[in-house]
Amino acid sequence: MTDVPTAAGPPPEPAGPPPEPAGPPPEPGVAPSGAPRPAPPPHNAGWAVVSLLFFWPLAFSAFTHAFNVYPLWAAGNIAEAQHASDRVRRLGQLSLWIFGGLLLLGVILYTIILVVVLMQGDMGWGHHGYEHGGYAMRSLGF
Repeated sequence: MTDVPTAAGPPPEPAGPPPEPAGPPPEPGVAPSGAPRPAPPPHNAGWAVVSLLFFWPLAFSAFTHAFNVYPLWAAGNIAEAQHASDRVRRLGQLSLWIFGGLLLLGVILYTIILVVVLMQGDMGWGHHGYEHGGYAMRSLGF
């Protein structure tokens, strides 16, 4: 074999320091850029309980949103976390309004029924015709 001179010399050295391994995931209270995050929005779990007690169909959505507040905030979706928190509060308040409306409707209907019954008179309540020599007593021969 013949020796042919080559232009290639020693292998090139890498430019710059080697990349550092990725560190632990960022802490929940610190943004990845190092700037502090705002505090997490309130969970408003009390409003979710209110929705459960006063109008339970809304409680499913209220608890779902309440349980999503912290995970959304920890993932950096601060606007979505605030929206979920606000939604829990609105659902709890809506359940109170619905309960109040249904309660008011029930009181109105009860009052109307009571007035109609009282306007009809005695309607024979408590009198079966046996007292004081009523019709039933005479028909039996007493």
